[in-house]
Amino acid sequence: MTRTEKEFGDRSNDDIIREILRACASRENPIGRKEIIKYVKEMGYVDEKKEPKIKRTAIEGFAYRMGVRAYETEEECDEIIRECRVTEREILFVKKGQDGRTIGYWMMETLSETEWMFLMDSVLNSKILTKKEADNLANRITFLAGKSFSDLTNYRHRMGNQPYFVGDDDIDEKVGYIESRVLQQVRLIRQAIKQGKKIKFNLCVYDYGNQKVRLVPYGRHGKVLPETPEKYKADVHRICSPFDIIFSNGRYYMLGADLETERRTDLKYKLYRIDLMTDVTINRAKAVAKEEVGLLELNDLFEYRMENPYMFTGKVERVRIRIDADQFTQVVDWFSDRFKVVGYDADESKYYDIELKVNLNSFTFWVLQYSGCVEVLDRGKKGEKSYRNKIKETLKKALEKYEEDER
Repeated sequence: MTRTEKEFGDRSNDDIIREILRACASRENPIGRKEIIKYVKEMGYVDEKKEPKIKRTAIEGFAYRMGVRAYETEEECDEIIRECRVTEREILFVKKGQDGRTIGYWMMETLSETEWMFLMDSVLNSKILTKKEADNLANRITFLAGKSFSDLTNYRHRMGNQPYFVGDDDIDEKVGYIESRVLQQVRLIRQAIKQGKKIKFNLCVYDYGNQKVRLVPYGRHGKVLPETPEKYKADVHRICSPFDIIFSNGRYYMLGADLETERRTDLKYKLYRIDLMTDVTINRAKAVAKEEVGLLELNDLFEYRMENPYMFTGKVERVRIRIDADQFTQVVDWFSDRFKVVGYDADESKYYDIELKVNLNSFTFWVLQYSGCVEVLDRGKKGEKSYRNKIKETLKKALEKYEEDER
């Protein structure tokens, strides 16, 4: 006979038991029925006679509905965990003694403490969340993870600032739920893509004025500041057909075509950093689809990200580089397995020759970053127009800035 789940207030018995197990029990410290009932009383779920409203039968019913897994040894517990399906959000365990008596219950969610910590670290070190937004989301993660995890997150208060710190002034941190401005814009853009509509927005840049870093609109005539002539202030609105959203190096980018791009044949799309976009709205106009402009390369976003270590538009070509053997890890870190080793020295201890398919505009910044251990090798092209020569000239200009001090 199926047990009926009793209700009191706005919460069910199952909800109360689940909360107690998540907050007070663990694999190392399972708790029995008596302890669960004790916590029920401490939480104030009692009747007129001060008796707990959840009895032993309610706990047994919860265990039955959850499909409780019983084990005696740690090895048996490990085997149960390995066999659990990914679709199971939470799993109830009961530890038994050798005589079959119940030692205690505990719950495991599909995310471990280490995985909760990873999510927390991702929020606290986000490049798109302001401090108030990150703190609010961290609090909600802590609540979802339960009391046992919250003890591990005290260190978050040592995170004084966020990498992305502009835009907190108008946020009321006392409210329970704060939706990140950037994530809100990601949601709107995805909605526009789904509806096949264009979007309207302002593109901004960082500026320093009045001893403060600020985010200001950027129009065709440059930055739009308080002192900008009125006739230029209206020149900041952009209308764009959004194609896709990609996450790279900790930030969201929108790939799309504005009115200028739609008229050109040499440039199929532009990239916009979504954290630098403001006032995003969905436009009534029908968007141009990426298939209409022949952007089939955007179907594999992982490959696109590998070809663009930094987000720039430009032509994708094959290029060869030589990298010091002890820095080979940098190639794997940035390009996964999307490269080919085409040469190396005799004992494979000095260098590797690597061939990659990359956007040269983007790849230039990567080469300059690792210029101490990376050399560009030309594939066919020679002379002043070669990619190798372009890197050489860029390095010359950089060196000239430092040589000025010695003249």
